[in-house]
Amino acid sequence: MIEFARRLMRRRGAYRRCFLDEAGRLTPAGEDVVRDLARFCRLHRSTTVVSAVSRQTDVPATFQAEGRREVMLRILAHLHIDDADLVRLTEREATDE
Repeated sequence: MIEFARRLMRRRGAYRRCFLDEAGRLTPAGEDVVRDLARFCRLHRSTTVVSAVSRQTDVPATFQAEGRREVMLRILAHLHIDDADLVRLTEREATDE
C-alpha cells in the first residue's frame, strides 16, 4: 500500500511539473495545453455524438469522445485545477478566436 501511494505521489508530481509553476499556478504553456485539451476532449459539452447521416447517436464516436473526456478529467484531478480556473480559461479561449 505504501508503494502504491509513492507511485501516485510521483505521478502527480510529474503532471504538476509539466503544467504548473512553483506556486502551483498554470504556466502560460500549461494554460495553452489545458485550454486546447478542454476543447478537444469536450470537457464543457456533451460527449454524445450524433451521426450527420442517420441522425442517430453514433455509439463508437460517443465512446471515443467519452474516453477523451476521461483523460482530461484525470489530468485535472492530478493538477487540482478548480472550476473557476477552467471557466476563466474557457472564457479566454472564446475571446482568442
